[in-house]
Amino acid sequence: MRIILDGQQLPLTVRVSKDLLLTLKTIARTQNWRIHYNAADGVIHLSTASHPPVTDTHRQSLSAVEMDSTRLVGKVICIDPGHGGKDPGATGPAGTYEKDNTLAISLLLRERLERNGAKVYMTRETDQSVAHDSASQEAELEARIAIAKQAKADLFISIHNDGFISPTANGATTYHYGNPDSMRLAEIVQKQLIESLGVHDRGTRFASFFVVRYAPMPAILVEVAFISNPDEELLLASEDGRSRAAGGIFEGIVGYYRV
Repeated sequence: MRIILDGQQLPLTVRVSKDLLLTLKTIARTQNWRIHYNAADGVIHLSTASHPPVTDTHRQSLSAVEMDSTRLVGKVICIDPGHGGKDPGATGPAGTYEKDNTLAISLLLRERLERNGAKVYMTRETDQSVAHDSASQEAELEARIAIAKQAKADLFISIHNDGFISPTANGATTYHYGNPDSMRLAEIVQKQLIESLGVHDRGTRFASFFVVRYAPMPAILVEVAFISNPDEELLLASEDGRSRAAGGIFEGIVGYYRV
């Protein structure tokens, strides 16, 4: 396992253990640091209050993000990483979980939004349920919407991976509930996501998903790609694919405020 503090890898390699993770989490909590453990790569990212977490892989791309303060400063955005905790979401043929992909993409998206002046609220920041592990599906979804309402969010962005019985199904889709602002947001995000990822464009569609139906602000649900497709599963699990997905959604949000 590698430990990266404020974007710099510490000169040590240690074995992952539950006790070590708990110790680091305790230190992060007491020092008001942010911590993210990438289990797939065996990397722990720690960041102090004055340093947003930036991985070596993403350092160049993040530094290239243009500050767009006239559009995003003061905007409140709620990001909803789909699933989590006991609910893994869809599982890919290689055994990867939707809940891990959605969280990784959401954390990268939060970084980019905050770097450009937005206030970001996450429905979850770790691998956990938003309500509680024994909550019903409706209660879990209500808890996600409650966070957006309490934050008085300007936008609600729910991030998911698609899945289908056929491994050939592919592409990205962005869903909305028919509100004109939500439809416009969906169209712009979808366009930018396709440009960034280069996957098949499945377009924007109306859907009655709970989180887009009951969100009182413009809301979309983004199915980034098909985790059931072996090629797209690798894209979703890779740092590059996740960064490109976050970048596409980010550019879509900026574009929404540009119009």
